Amino acid sequence: MPRSCLLRSIIFLCLCAFALAGCAPTPTAPVGVERPAIAWQDCQLSTAGTTESVKARCMTLRVPEDRANPASRQVDLRVAVVASVSRNPEPDPLFILAGGPGQAATEVYPALAAMLNSIHEDREIVLVDQRGTGKSNPLKCALPDEEATAFVEEKLIAALRECAGKLDADLRFYTTDIAMQDLDAVRAALGYDKINLYGASYGTRAALTYLRMYPQRVRTLVLDAVTSPDFRIYLTAARDGSRAMDLLLARCQADSACQEAFPNLRAEFEELLQKLAAQPATVAMADPLTGKAIGFSLTRDMFSSIVFALLYSPEINALLPLSVHAAYADSNFAPLVAQAGGLDAGLYNGMLYSVVCTEDAPFITPELAAQLSEGTYFGDMSRVMREVCAGWPRGRLPADYGAPVKSEVPALLLSGEADPITPPQYAGQVARDLPNSLHLIAPGMGHGILGRGCVSRLVADFVASGSVGGLDGACVQEIAPPPFFVSFTGPRP
Repeated sequence: MPRSCLLRSIIFLCLCAFALAGCAPTPTAPVGVERPAIAWQDCQLSTAGTTESVKARCMTLRVPEDRANPASRQVDLRVAVVASVSRNPEPDPLFILAGGPGQAATEVYPALAAMLNSIHEDREIVLVDQRGTGKSNPLKCALPDEEATAFVEEKLIAALRECAGKLDADLRFYTTDIAMQDLDAVRAALGYDKINLYGASYGTRAALTYLRMYPQRVRTLVLDAVTSPDFRIYLTAARDGSRAMDLLLARCQADSACQEAFPNLRAEFEELLQKLAAQPATVAMADPLTGKAIGFSLTRDMFSSIVFALLYSPEINALLPLSVHAAYADSNFAPLVAQAGGLDAGLYNGMLYSVVCTEDAPFITPELAAQLSEGTYFGDMSRVMREVCAGWPRGRLPADYGAPVKSEVPALLLSGEADPITPPQYAGQVARDLPNSLHLIAPGMGHGILGRGCVSRLVADFVASGSVGGLDGACVQEIAPPPFFVSFTGPRP
């Protein structure tokens, strides 16, 4: 049967099991600050796969690829500023640091815009496509044709290694600390003295790096789905993902409708893992996007990668018990696989590997990965990354890489209780070194909680006041995940 873009989504999950009419007004100069002459252009920002769009003003800032050598090759950074609603905005804008690594801030922001409306009333929103993403010298490797590779993992890894030599960049210079030097160059070019930072997922690593490098420039810090400085992508993913899966299974057991519909869900899930490890399942289904017939073999690793990715969002994993049961009882993997077709984080994978091959993979040995994944549902999730990174150029890390970031800057930390990749423990670790911080945990939520319940209002109040003092986060405990689907028609009425 012919392959499809749905299968590309599944391959990507196996390789990268991590990861917002008329012209907008010209951004205003911060009060008391002279903004240099810049060639601004009207631009429209959009997020792929959605109808969301935002009007902004865009410019490019040229920076050296090798910042230690200003005379080296230059790269252009794409910068967008969404003007404040106010005619007299506050002098300190909000900079958005996207996740991934590999997302572009200008492509992510439209999906976040409604959540940041209150902040946007009084402050400009500044978006910088991190080098290697968006229109800042984008680095993206095309996955090879599925029919040719027939899901041979070794060929996919080899293709990514080969891609490293074809990308138009010196990949050693696409690390987080260099990107944060870019960010500060944008801040200076736009004439801001202090800025507010919002970072999500990998963006929290970037935000903490900027805070470490330029502490005097940060007014407030919002970290959503927090990674600690010593967090290594994929190293603890199997353990943390298993914790999230256990929370979901326990929540199903405690829910009368879910428990009645799927009384043996945990045993069914574990038996599926065992069966797929022994013998891949043959899947024949219609591609939910094209309607074309597709067929392939579903391995244990593919299955577990899909499940892991579905744990990110409570809206998506509300279907997970039903999909697991259908796979177990009827050998019907189509509902589970179909959900994978909509999972696209918009990552620039060349930039992703440039970051992780310098900042994460060198700290992960096969022995350590095996130790931390032993007895989990997901197994060693760092293996593919380590194999790709074995043939990827590696940059240099600063001497203080991985050390705690200590600061008096006011900080609001946000966690989803059931986040499979950045559970609350990492935010708790970061908070110990930020004495002016508040850590809020949303019950049952997954990866990123800015749009949940009262959280966006709390973030706006925090940025407006510049302090966590008096910020009442009790409303976060009222947030609850959606009910489980007990049939494909929906939850029980």
